[in-house]
Amino acid sequence: MTNYSDEILYSRGLKQFRKNQLDNSLDFLLCIKRKNLNTFKLISQIHIKKNDYKNAKLFLSKILNLDKANLFALNSLGELNKSEKNYEEAEKFYIKSISCDENFAPAYFNLASLYEDKGELELARKHYHKVIKIDNKNYAAFFNLQRLDKNFINDEIIKKIANELKNSQNLKNKNTAYGHFILANYYRKKKEISLEIKELSKGHEIFFNSDRMNKDAVNYWLETVPKMTNKSFLFSDNNNNKIELTDIEPIFIFGIPRSGTTLVETIITSGKEKICNAGENFILQKTLHKSQLKKKILESEDSITIDINFLRKEIIESYKKQLSIQSNKFKFIDRTMTNFFFAEILLEIFPQAKIINCKRDSFHNLVAIYQQCLNNLPWSHKVEDIKKYISIYNYKLNNLEKNYSKNILNVELKRLTEFPKDISKEIMSFCKLNWSEKVLKYYERKDLICTTASNIQIREKIFKYDSAKFLPYKEHFDNF
Repeated sequence: MTNYSDEILYSRGLKQFRKNQLDNSLDFLLCIKRKNLNTFKLISQIHIKKNDYKNAKLFLSKILNLDKANLFALNSLGELNKSEKNYEEAEKFYIKSISCDENFAPAYFNLASLYEDKGELELARKHYHKVIKIDNKNYAAFFNLQRLDKNFINDEIIKKIANELKNSQNLKNKNTAYGHFILANYYRKKKEISLEIKELSKGHEIFFNSDRMNKDAVNYWLETVPKMTNKSFLFSDNNNNKIELTDIEPIFIFGIPRSGTTLVETIITSGKEKICNAGENFILQKTLHKSQLKKKILESEDSITIDINFLRKEIIESYKKQLSIQSNKFKFIDRTMTNFFFAEILLEIFPQAKIINCKRDSFHNLVAIYQQCLNNLPWSHKVEDIKKYISIYNYKLNNLEKNYSKNILNVELKRLTEFPKDISKEIMSFCKLNWSEKVLKYYERKDLICTTASNIQIREKIFKYDSAKFLPYKEHFDNF
């Protein structure tokens, strides 16, 4: 590659990046002798996609060394710090972006999203309104404001958005998809179910088609992973691990999106006892990738031997790093929802682990997912894919209960909302945590940060589950 000019290397690196061939792209770009802003930008984007935040920050800093007011770098550093839960640092970078350009809408949007996650809802509203003032066709901002203020969307706004969507030339733009979700929410309130589903379908189709990798991602989660995790595992008997397993007390929350996982997590972390919260972290999947275990499992015809102590050591160290813990004695909670695929491995690593299985009526769950804009979940955009995901989950958990029933507590969302105190006590007892009335006053917490679709609901008292609202959808989804 050294014989190629910098221009050719960049062009080929960009081409590989667009194909999602990230390592190949990086190989070309790192050979460029005289790197400029565009090169640093592309390299940082690659590292962001690879979840290599350390190197992403390094190259973003290189951009700022050349251009202190570079909006891409400042905003990206804000996003990375937010992902790492460095909220104060994230806020500083967003504000710095705005100080460089008071009409830079992405920074206002990200700042509003940050405030929303922290429960500073008035500030969130203020900054979303600022986005709309700058760009009155930013439907994502309209969509989020609709969630924060139920009276924000009126007939006039709906008419305006509907006309704009009708005349839109860019039908694959994600912003357009948000417009359809706004219309869907409007029709839901009007109880015009057919029109709601029509708009949901359009929005989901745009989201799915906006990323060429979505098809591969759906195939991975609905076909490859289930086949991979149905293998028989033979764990090595090497017991050289010095850490006593009883000193580490993991609590894993399993569940399909919209099944109450955020509520259960918040209940557990709202008591008097301190418990480390790892949130959604994908530590297990990252460790499996690092050890190339996935590849080995896929290539194996039937069973595979796993060095359980290697995995245990790697995973424990990853949790300690994530949680900034030095001690080998700690209790933590993990809400990574895809962990259920690898539950057997988790329970071999942590045989003392507690698993809370959040359950909801499957049809209600299907509708609740489809009504949401979960654009980070590729399988959530098609009804058949959602059905398959729910089916895989139920199959995995039913099998898990047969062999690990003592490790599992089933928590039904409907019962939790009907008997919040009783079920909350049951959850705390199962987790070996002391009960406190503070548990049911989680919505009063000043430190509560929520990054899920439940970030508004979780700041309110538990309201009774309404099964009746799903009845009108039965015929529509059965005939979808």
